[in-house]
Amino acid sequence: MKEILVDNEGYNQFYDELERLKELSKSNSTLGSEVYRDAIGDGWHDNFAFEQTMRDSRLIAKRIDDMLEKRKYLKVVKDNRKKNNLVNIGDTVVVEIKYSDTDIEKEIIKLTGKYIPNTDNDINEISLNSPLGMSLYKSKIGSTVNYLVGKNEFTVSILSKIAN
Repeated sequence: MKEILVDNEGYNQFYDELERLKELSKSNSTLGSEVYRDAIGDGWHDNFAFEQTMRDSRLIAKRIDDMLEKRKYLKVVKDNRKKNNLVNIGDTVVVEIKYSDTDIEKEIIKLTGKYIPNTDNDINEISLNSPLGMSLYKSKIGSTVNYLVGKNEFTVSILSKIAN
């Protein structure tokens, strides 16, 4: 596994999410105990609520295990805005993405170091760790970069930086 780049906010967000999952695991365990105790008979045969609680517990445990493994690869990068001609964390840029010869889109993208980018705003937040984010990070304004998603290669022209 390679480094997971985050800024300070992303680092805190990562650990907040890990704590949230741990709390969710505890509450799910309590719910499972209650469902088991309240069931007629031996507690688990033909008890859909108990089975669902056990499935949820396994999913939460898997997510916690994944995050504990990813924790080893977290790397906090600094917001270095001294170089105005490079795309950095927190920068909002106007790009033109060429998906194919006939499909070219102009987008406004904010490069973020968050662990989980915000999807609720008008500006498309892109993580440093996404293929697009990795290709934009530290690239010059006015340059053209490529990125891969699966076997598909896309071309991105970095048109300008918007003052934050």
